[in-house]
Amino acid sequence: MASAPLTLAAAAAVLLGGPLLGLSVPAAVLLAAAASGLLHAVWLFRLALGGSSRLSLAALGSGLTAASACAALPMAAPYAAPAAGLLLVAGLLSLPGVTAGPAAALRRALDGICVALWKFLTLLVLVLDLHGAPRPAVFVTCLLATLGITIGVVSGVRAPFPRGCALTAGAGVALVVLAVAIVPLLPAEPARHDAWLLAAGGMLVFGSVLVWAGACRSVDTREATLRVTDGTLIGDPLLVGPVLAGAGAVLYALVSRGRIGTPAMVIGAAAVLAVVLREAVEALKSRKFSGELAAARSAFTTIIGGSSDVILILEKDLTVRWQSPAAARQFGLSDQEVLGREFVRLVHAEDVAAVRRSFTGSSTPVRTRICDGFGVWRHVEYTVSDHRDDPAVGGVIIHLRDAAERVAFERSARVDPLTGLPNRGALLRALERGGGFLVTVGLHGFAGVNDLHGPDIGDALLVEVAARIRAAVAPDDVAARVDGDEFAVYTLVDKVHAYTLATRLLGELAEPYPVPGTVLQLSAGIGLAPVGGGPEDTLRRADLALRRAKRTGRGRVEWHDEAAEEAYVRRATLEQHLPLAVERGELDLAYQPVYDLVEGHPIGVEALLRWRHPRLGTIPPREVLAVAEELGLSASIHDWVMARAARQLSLWQHEGYRLWISVNVGFDDFTDPTFPGRLSTALDAHQIDPHDFVIELAERELGTDVERVAEPLATVRAIGVRTALDRFGTGSTSLAHLRRLPTDLLKVDRALFTAPPAPGGQVAPIIDVVVDLGRRLGVTVVAHGLEAGEHLELVRRAGCRYGQGHYYGQPAPAERVEAALVRQRTW
Repeated sequence: MASAPLTLAAAAAVLLGGPLLGLSVPAAVLLAAAASGLLHAVWLFRLALGGSSRLSLAALGSGLTAASACAALPMAAPYAAPAAGLLLVAGLLSLPGVTAGPAAALRRALDGICVALWKFLTLLVLVLDLHGAPRPAVFVTCLLATLGITIGVVSGVRAPFPRGCALTAGAGVALVVLAVAIVPLLPAEPARHDAWLLAAGGMLVFGSVLVWAGACRSVDTREATLRVTDGTLIGDPLLVGPVLAGAGAVLYALVSRGRIGTPAMVIGAAAVLAVVLREAVEALKSRKFSGELAAARSAFTTIIGGSSDVILILEKDLTVRWQSPAAARQFGLSDQEVLGREFVRLVHAEDVAAVRRSFTGSSTPVRTRICDGFGVWRHVEYTVSDHRDDPAVGGVIIHLRDAAERVAFERSARVDPLTGLPNRGALLRALERGGGFLVTVGLHGFAGVNDLHGPDIGDALLVEVAARIRAAVAPDDVAARVDGDEFAVYTLVDKVHAYTLATRLLGELAEPYPVPGTVLQLSAGIGLAPVGGGPEDTLRRADLALRRAKRTGRGRVEWHDEAAEEAYVRRATLEQHLPLAVERGELDLAYQPVYDLVEGHPIGVEALLRWRHPRLGTIPPREVLAVAEELGLSASIHDWVMARAARQLSLWQHEGYRLWISVNVGFDDFTDPTFPGRLSTALDAHQIDPHDFVIELAERELGTDVERVAEPLATVRAIGVRTALDRFGTGSTSLAHLRRLPTDLLKVDRALFTAPPAPGGQVAPIIDVVVDLGRRLGVTVVAHGLEAGEHLELVRRAGCRYGQGHYYGQPAPAERVEAALVRQRTW
């Protein structure tokens, strides 16, 4: 501590200055001791002003002040010494880390008084009472000194570990009390008088240092926060030794002197009374503690008794030591059936290995089965708390609860409630085993059954489908309902038998379904995929194969392959991105000129839709429109194409190019009643002459339903817009149908002038017939698909004047087409 050098320096200064003031060495030592005590008292008062433990620090400071007064003014010692001892003992007993509260301080004071009285009895009989009764001043001083010194020592020794602050402060109090006790008892002989003064001064100096050091440590360190425990003194070596010594001294006095003095008798009686009082206080404390313990035990029993969880305490060898009352209430297990048995003997044989592993450090809940008091295996869940290294427990604590409802819920969560088959989650867990094949089944026509007959008939139909699937598969196969009208079967057979199972399922599911009031007919599509790559991936691949089977027709079985997956992923990507393609500016038009084959210059252009996908590249119009039709976006796509084509034609015509432009429109959108109005809006927005705008329809989309398209064609022509039949020669439209189709242009497919001639025939007469028919019907014929010079010669000889194709260039952006238009200006 920093106070020790300062104290020594102050003492040295006083000792050196004492002779200059005419003081003797003993007097200078007492003055130095007084200065040391007063200096540490001031520091203690300052520390008390800082916050915690104010009363104890103030008492210690006051005690050191009184001790300094004894040293500086020896004539005041008879009055100041008792005050110093009382204040120092009070401050020590209330110091943090020595005792915990007033009750503990009282018990510690009684401990010191008990020991001190027996020690003083020994001193009184053997020393003070040797030549008669001692003087009252000597008697009182020695008694108070013995009490102060003993209480200080006992407080330090009985303090809890670590007891550094208590031992330091207790030793300091004992030294200071002893020092102030010497002053009133100074002998008359000069040599002994000076020696006693020197000893008292030294003890006061070092005692004040120790009191200051102990007080600082008790406030500044964590020792002050420790809980101090007390116990009885009966049988304690601190008391046994003084009691034996006091009793021996009394016996010696009786034998040697034949009597003991009245003071000794009073002190002896007081010593016995002090021990009785201390034990009475301890008995009261124990009684109070027993009452609190009984109340806590009663509360614990009430809580444990009302808990639905069963608590088991196991010995170190895992035999059951104790079970809570809930065991009898929840599982009908009596103590006779459980206590003393090894815990693993209570669980199902199949769960023993898992239960043994749970005692090796796992803290996660463990699911097992135990046999209840009625011989029924019950599902339970428990957690393990290992306290085998804790002396207070010395075993394992198990918290066990009934898990029957949870197990039932989990089982229901793995089963489809309608069909009773395992659900998707259960199927995925089964697929984790790996190996075998997954068969996915999708029904055709089920949506129509729900619409016509209602959901009750639909549910009955699904139940019958599930029953047929369950009857068709092997016992080891896992049949599940995946979602809606889709089912799946996980089988471990080889590829051939998996395909055989799929075809057998097709036959079973195609049989009629008798329902109340009618008989229903369904068909199915089936997808097959090997199990591997994870459950979700397996199910995805089997689902892709099922989609392919449904797309190709009814009653189909399809295997998963990479090409089909790539096509599906591409289609899914297009379906996801097309709705925002216009906003992102990914749609564009490419243009291919239509040439006058006689004069060699363009007379029109065909606008072709292009989707510049950022990842998949350019998407052809046929694929774009197929996706748009499935998403219901074909009308908006066609509107965008017509508006963009009309805008481009307007720009070209303002630059002096005399052209017409054609756009392709799907059959379904063309026959929509709103189409003529949307077409007129696009033309009016860009001030386009309707005669310069051509709507093209693909012949293959018409089929044989010519009458359905005749009226929309007439409506469009009434607006002034010309119409064209594209790819003529690839569909089923006969030449006779052309007479009933109000069309202006006939774009002949190159199959009519590039196909190999029939035996004994030529190609030219075929195109010649079409050109001649077009001339008679007033229809302009355009040869579509010119790719080589011989194609050009063939169609020219057939009398076809107009054509387009890669021979003149592939479809290109507007800027590149303008290069071919520079030779053709407004006439």
